[in-house]
Amino acid sequence: MEIVINDWRVDCTTRQASRAEERRVLSPRAIRLLCDLVEARGAVRSRATLLDRIWPDVTVGDESLTQVVAEVRRKLGDKGVIETIAKGGYRLSPRQPSLAVPATCLPAHPTEASSHLEAHALCLEARREMVRCGRGSLERAEALTDEAVQLAPQCAGVRAERSIALVRAHTYWSEGRRLLQMALAEAEQAVALQPDLAVAQSALGYAHAMFGHWTAAETAHAAAVRLDTRDPIVLHNAGWYLMSRGQTLAAIAYFEQVGDIEPQNIKGYFVAAQLSRTLDPNRSRRNAERALQRARARIEADPTDPRALSAAAALMAMLGEYYASYTAMEQIDVHGSTQAIYHASAMAQIGEKARAKHLLEELFDHGWRDVFWLNSDPSFVEFGNDRRARGLRQSLVAA
Repeated sequence: MEIVINDWRVDCTTRQASRAEERRVLSPRAIRLLCDLVEARGAVRSRATLLDRIWPDVTVGDESLTQVVAEVRRKLGDKGVIETIAKGGYRLSPRQPSLAVPATCLPAHPTEASSHLEAHALCLEARREMVRCGRGSLERAEALTDEAVQLAPQCAGVRAERSIALVRAHTYWSEGRRLLQMALAEAEQAVALQPDLAVAQSALGYAHAMFGHWTAAETAHAAAVRLDTRDPIVLHNAGWYLMSRGQTLAAIAYFEQVGDIEPQNIKGYFVAAQLSRTLDPNRSRRNAERALQRARARIEADPTDPRALSAAAALMAMLGEYYASYTAMEQIDVHGSTQAIYHASAMAQIGEKARAKHLLEELFDHGWRDVFWLNSDPSFVEFGNDRRARGLRQSLVAA
């Protein structure tokens, strides 16, 4: 759940405050203080009340509260964000526009709060695995989110992350497992726990779309975007839905926004570049150049980054650097990796269509089921009615 104070967005679960490119991490006590003051809706909270609410079952002195108030003021860069009321206590400044946050933004009991924080940390690690997307990444993301659900079964955000990890595994590397029904059940549970949580609605829309439940998917994605226009997962999933429905221009805008929000994100600009190749070549080139710049920065930071390496090779092909692309691909082993999809696309662009089809067939054998991308990436659309490509499409639809 988020608190919005002036230009700051404070995520109660991750304890991160963000404003434009600025990021701050608040302590658990600071988050509890903010939650309580927002719930007060401008009323004054006495020091005694705040001490009881922020340190339940623990005896601390006034100095502890003073330090937490000072932390919030320092981290948000505004001494006036929390007002001190003489002989009264504290309140949020009336000049600070804020959104009310339900009392469930953090659990009241310290042990339960710790479990939620640990579960969310596991989900963050699962997201990193899905971003890196090397061999075994999807399996590790599945395992991490499963552990998170065991820790915090009543946390809607954790259930939603679990659902998204299952949909990704179903779509890209299922190895014959039936994961989609489980993903839908997790998303439905997340929405039942917290209907106003954007990522829960997004997970529900993502799962429904993979089932072909288009009306339900559109309703859920629309709700998710209404609730949060800054979560890259929400925007990514909405873009994927629009792409699957043939609304390509709208999908491109969402993927570009994902790239705009996340400084290290490659996939947003990469997908936008692919989708706009035939619709708007100049826009495609701009997005490809931005994605390639990020891929190279990530490679410089980590020369083993599988997504960055494969994306860079594919992006060079997209930009007409065929020799450099081919040379890069020859040095990267993508067998047994979901990154083979990047190479299949690049191989098709540089004229190695037989190798591209072979890579797609290998992916299909491992459970790759993204028929929407097969029908949207111009590299694969160009296969036309080729017998092998037609057979693969038929197999994907049947699966």
